[in-house]
Parts: sequence; C-alpha cells; structure tokens
Amino acid sequence: MKRKITYSVFAVVGIMMTVYLTCDVFSLWDSRILKFITSAVVTAFGLIFIRKEESRFVCIALIFTLTADVFFVLMNKFIFGVAVFILVQLAYAAHFSYLSGKALWKEILKRILPGLAGGVIVLALGAQVKLAVTVLYACSIAVNFAHAIELYIQKRSKAQLILLLGFILLAVGDVCVGLRNLSSDFVTAGFAKVCYFITWLSYPPSQLLILASTGVLPMKKEKQD
Repeated sequence: MKRKITYSVFAVVGIMMTVYLTCDVFSLWDSRILKFITSAVVTAFGLIFIRKEESRFVCIALIFTLTADVFFVLMNKFIFGVAVFILVQLAYAAHFSYLSGKALWKEILKRILPGLAGGVIVLALGAQVKLAVTVLYACSIAVNFAHAIELYIQKRSKAQLILLLGFILLAVGDVCVGLRNLSSDFVTAGFAKVCYFITWLSYPPSQLLILASTGVLPMKKEKQD
C-alpha cells in the first residue's frame, strides 16, 4: 500500500510539474497557482503520512515552505519569502539534530550566527536589506547542506543518500532564485526565465526526496504492506 502511495505521489507531482513547466516554456498562461498547488500536494502527503519521530521536523519545514510560497509565488514578496525560508532551514536543522543526536541549540547557532554576521557586514557596506536577508538564508542552507554530506559519509545509508540528493536539488533551485532576484542589471530576461525554469524543475522533487528520506514515502517495498 505504501509503495503504491509513493508512486501515486510522484506521478501526481510529475504530471503537475509537466503542465506548469510546459506553460512556462511556451508562455501559455500564468502557472503560479498550479505551482502553489503542487507544493500544497507535497505538504499534504507529508502531513497525512507523518511519522511521529522521523518526519515531524521535515513536515514542519514543508508547512513553512508552503507559507513562504504564499509570499514568493502568489504575492511576489521576495524579502518576506526568504525570511520564512530561513525558518524552513531551521526546521531542517532540527531534523539534522534529531538524526545526528547533536544539541539543537548548537545547530541553530551554527546556522544563525554566521548569517547574522554576514548580513551586518553587507548592510554596513551599503547593500540592500534584500541581500542581507539572502546572506542569512544562504548561510543556513549551506550549513544544512554540509550536514547532509556529513551524515551520508558517516552512515552511508540509502535514506541519507536520498536526503543529500534532496538538498542538492534544493540548493540548485535556491541558487537560481538568488541569481534571478538579486541583480536586475545583470539578469537578462532570457537568463531570468532559465533560472525560473530550473527552480521549479528542482523544487518539488527536492521536497519529495527529503520527505522520502524520513520513511513517510518509502522508496522501496517493505516486508509488511
């Protein structure tokens, strides 16, 4: 049963992605609502099949992600969206704390302090608040990405590999978001369109992979179905 649900989730999300990516490539119609619904579908499956310990923090991250998408996708409010995405990365920090057995407060500080320092520096240099908030987010996801690599090296398990792949896709999407939004003088219309396409090509799969790594959506058939 769970294996069938896994295939169903991936199929539904895949179909929705195919539709909105096709709309984006050929400029058929504004697909923002469909993108938001796609994120909502992933979040809903995570909440329905939540496991008390393994997936609780990932599901919290998905809820924050969906909230951030309200600002990013529906309202086009970059700063507010990034601010909520910082909470997403802190929820993932709690997940990594659970997986590694490290103290949560230390994991939070590892992600917040470098970002705050970087944000203060860029503000002192005269940069916009947008860049300062982005630096704080970038530090958070960079530490999480490093932690995903560390866990995979230590455990060499399939779950950790899936988690790492999810964060690779998430990082790719975030880099494209940053390139598209931070420098209007540098980013041409064509380049922005490519970045936007890559973001939404990698974004839902990254969520599904991270969710699947917790066992909510099992990647292989279990002994008892």
